[in-house]
Amino acid sequence: MKKIFYLIIIIIFFSSYSLKAESVYDLLVSGDREKAIDVLRYQSENENNLDAKYVLGILYTDASSINLCQIDDFCLTQSLSNYKKAKQIYLDLYTNHNDPRAAYALAEYYDDHWYFSSNYKKAFKHYLFAAENGVPEAQFNVANMYEFGDGIKKDLVQSVRWYLQCNYTSLCGAGYEGIDDLISQLSEEELKYAQSLVNNNLQELDIRITIARQIVVN
Repeated sequence: MKKIFYLIIIIIFFSSYSLKAESVYDLLVSGDREKAIDVLRYQSENENNLDAKYVLGILYTDASSINLCQIDDFCLTQSLSNYKKAKQIYLDLYTNHNDPRAAYALAEYYDDHWYFSSNYKKAFKHYLFAAENGVPEAQFNVANMYEFGDGIKKDLVQSVRWYLQCNYTSLCGAGYEGIDDLISQLSEEELKYAQSLVNNNLQELDIRITIARQIVVN
């Protein structure tokens, strides 16, 4: 399957970074990871900053890849990220705050993540929620799952619909040429129906760690 997995994001830490840190992202890039984490935890616990919680989830997910295993509980072993903690954070964000980014992260866990048991039905459910709320990667994955019948009954109309929805974002852009093989299997009425379901005004939602730029260091 050609699904998009996006949460494993490698951060390069530059020890010579000289600009004044104005955001958590600046701290991460400069290598001041402990301070960045302190800011994230404070804003998450005391200010209920959902962006801070989400970025913490990403850091827990990628801890072993970005050398965070020496910090607190970020790893289960010296080389294994604390996926349990990450999932706990995402579950809180999704269950209590309807966060589409967390829904996408959970969907990745329920999909083909080696640490957790696969459950394509749960993966589809969470991808769909994220897709309906503007996550391009989720839109692509929902289209893919409808195309191949993974976790949901195969439905080429819905598959085309979500591929077309994703084409309005910076992630996708293949247009009709990229899915012409699927479109050729639809009747004219089915294609029109798929097109009618596309929301041209749906705002794209960023799930990358660059969202940490929005978290200001006081």
